[in-house]
Amino acid sequence: MQLVNKNKKDPLIRIAKRSDVPFWGKVKVRAICIGSALVISLLFIWIVSGKNPFPVVNYFFLGSFENKAKFWGMVQDTILLLGVAVALAPAYKMKFWNIGAQGQILMGALFASIIMIYCEALPNFLLIILMLIGALVGGALWGFIPAFFKAKWKTNETLFTLMMNYIAIQIVNFCTENWRGSQSSFGTINGITQKGWFPTLGNNVVFPMIIILLLTVAMFIYMNKFKHGYEINVLGESRNTAKYIGVNVKWVTIRTLLLSGAICGLLGFFYVSCLNHSISSSTSGSNGFTGIIVCWLGQFNPIYMIFYAFILTFLYKGANKLKNSNYSSNLNDYSSEFIILVIILSILLAEFFINYRLIFNFPKKKKLELEKTNPANGGK
Repeated sequence: MQLVNKNKKDPLIRIAKRSDVPFWGKVKVRAICIGSALVISLLFIWIVSGKNPFPVVNYFFLGSFENKAKFWGMVQDTILLLGVAVALAPAYKMKFWNIGAQGQILMGALFASIIMIYCEALPNFLLIILMLIGALVGGALWGFIPAFFKAKWKTNETLFTLMMNYIAIQIVNFCTENWRGSQSSFGTINGITQKGWFPTLGNNVVFPMIIILLLTVAMFIYMNKFKHGYEINVLGESRNTAKYIGVNVKWVTIRTLLLSGAICGLLGFFYVSCLNHSISSSTSGSNGFTGIIVCWLGQFNPIYMIFYAFILTFLYKGANKLKNSNYSSNLNDYSSEFIILVIILSILLAEFFINYRLIFNFPKKKKLELEKTNPANGGK
């Protein structure tokens, strides 16, 4: 006789990766999730304000398209957010969790500012070229340090890059405190001579927009068509496989972070030379962290990131317009943030259900079956 327990302790819910989902299936999942988020948001507004929630949709569009200034402000924020996501894409594809984009942007901006201040006597064209080189070097240096420690001693890159953000902030604070002297704040750099200011092409945003869009396409080609991109993909899948096929894991790690940091440094150059003409510890705002969301939503695909960068910027601009309107006194910062949260969560859920499915194992009544060994029926 043999006692057999047929009730194995399987988990109640399992997550399994889906096979290829058809295009229209993806569209349907996204439509359901985002549609549900919009319904929840409208119900929330109705409950909190006690007013018809549908006019709120108009405020979200006014936040980005009310006038020319709002439109270009939306374009600027979208482009800068996209730039951060593109910079992070190769590192994240390699599974190097770079949380230090903010620090890398600040160091790029700082290096550009130092050259802009102390080399003001140079011709403007040469000064801008040196500022660009300095920004690329500054951002690349701030990406190289954690990459070197990761490759050499296998340090935790998440904590390392996060802490380097705070080091960069303190360095920028130290420099700006010394530059401002007795003034209340550090203002515009070379405001009188405008040395180091990049010439406007109709609008300060036009040049950064062109460069970042070209960079987005170039990054997509680099990651999908070049040997370097192939090595990044293999390393992201398995370090052992990468080593087996002859990939120099340490060098690829360092090389990729040099590229990621240099792109962040380029964004720092845009802040100093094209957009703000100044620097502070809050120069990049929260783009260094919001760009991580864009990068993940775009699944490390630079082309997809264009859409998600626009969506997040559109939502934030619309939320700011709503909270500053006189629509309802009950709708404040927290209400706007809740609406953004619901919509972002819906996008994340849509991507989750496109790539994974839930398998439910409902518990059955536990029992033991007594089986008798019987050679006549094959042991049953």
